[in-house]
Amino acid sequence: MKTVCISFSKFTDVNFLKKGEFIYSSLNGNPLYVTLALLLPILKTALEKYAIDLAAAATSDRVAVAQKNKSYSELLVVLKELGLAVMAEAKGDETMLVSSGFTLAKEREARYIYNPGNVILSNGITSGQMISMVKAVNGAKSYIHEISSSMPGEETTWVSTTSSSSKFVFENLIPGKQYWVRVAVVGSRNQIAYSNTGNWFAQ
Repeated sequence: MKTVCISFSKFTDVNFLKKGEFIYSSLNGNPLYVTLALLLPILKTALEKYAIDLAAAATSDRVAVAQKNKSYSELLVVLKELGLAVMAEAKGDETMLVSSGFTLAKEREARYIYNPGNVILSNGITSGQMISMVKAVNGAKSYIHEISSSMPGEETTWVSTTSSSSKFVFENLIPGKQYWVRVAVVGSRNQIAYSNTGNWFAQ
């Protein structure tokens, strides 16, 4: 859902005032936001107070600067509350959000994970160990290393272990027995992608 940015930390004091004034002019008389009309006088008062205190702070007088900072905080609260009201009213409608004068928030692009390819299997240092490894995948949140002692089929029971690494060491395997291994890459938003299944005789 589209939203607007209610953070103004990157604005200079002067540009913060200009942005607030632009939002006021965009909403004042805007037929898409008639329900927010009662909030506009509050914004106008906060803008006027901040403009006066900002001009007074140009002398660098400590008291004047402190008053300007207080007015800044008060205006910031009003703008944030108004921004939330705008989003509630617009319900994600981009046209409405743009007409409010607020800046549209940038949407985070989803990272899509991919099949890690073949699982590489090798013997561990001691008997009964097997090393499972796939190529690390960008955007992976975790890896699920799965092993089975029977040939994969629809009813195969996999023993799964979740790890933060694309490499894993299976322990306590039966020497001389064949095992099948696959690795699932887990990404954001419940994405999951499996490697190809490999097989190996434990040593």
